[in-house]
Amino acid sequence: MQLAKLLLLPLILFSLSFSSTSFRNYDDMCSEAEDQSCPNYTQEVRNLQLALNSDSDLGLSLVVDGKWGKRTQEAVEQFQAHYGVTPVAGYVGGRTKRKLTECYGNLKLPKITQKKSPRTKSSCYAVFKKHTNMRRSYKVFKDVALLRQANGHNTSLKVDISEQRLRLYVNGKVALCSPCTTGAKRKLEPNTRTIRDKRTPKGSFRIQEKIADKRSTIFGKYYRNGKLVYKGDRRKYKGPPAKYVGASLKNWMRLTSSGIGLHASKYVKRYPGTNGCIRLPYKVAQTVFAKVKKGTKVTIVN
Repeated sequence: MQLAKLLLLPLILFSLSFSSTSFRNYDDMCSEAEDQSCPNYTQEVRNLQLALNSDSDLGLSLVVDGKWGKRTQEAVEQFQAHYGVTPVAGYVGGRTKRKLTECYGNLKLPKITQKKSPRTKSSCYAVFKKHTNMRRSYKVFKDVALLRQANGHNTSLKVDISEQRLRLYVNGKVALCSPCTTGAKRKLEPNTRTIRDKRTPKGSFRIQEKIADKRSTIFGKYYRNGKLVYKGDRRKYKGPPAKYVGASLKNWMRLTSSGIGLHASKYVKRYPGTNGCIRLPYKVAQTVFAKVKKGTKVTIVN
């Protein structure tokens, strides 16, 4: 049986159509995401695996099955680290595809022939909206083609407090829809035990500043001798001198002079719960931050 399979292999390979490869024409590849932004087409992943296996400097022996998994992701990370592609994230985006073409462009790989209908379905916001419970779901919608058109001048944001959702518009169309967390009506301060109204203000705003890696000057933690002694609003700290570490506000986009803005957080819930700011998932915040500019309009409605 094994001998028969080995004899058939040359015939199978002979029947395939081979050509030089431009990975730049491939779709992005990554771990499975709810927004379907990386559909990971089998033939493209298979060619990626073949290319990586051909590189003696990497010394890889991936199973060429066309499936994106942990081993393939780790192999991509190894490729990125070896060839100086940053960030080393195991995500095959534009930079990685350009480097793949540079390294393996002359490699003879099977032509990509399969249809790409999943891309059409995933980029249709009407379909996403119809099949998604906006108030409860953590799913993120992205129209990759539309996002590519964003230049800061043709974008706007809308935050819906009732749905706890943020939408990024490009040329008036929804390019991204994501869960977010806005300010709580009754927010308990852990140290003073006081309940305050911290609801996110409604209205029309403009992004006043953008800081990729900001630390809060108001909310954070106090440490003494390496031990946490206080967490919360630093203005209410009454203890002896201690080291203050502001809360991380990655991809900060300020809306008001009083400190309300959008930022990345791992604590994105399906109900209001912040001190007034608008929390976004890390990848969403990174995308929004890249697609807007100072002056971009942000509308907050209930």
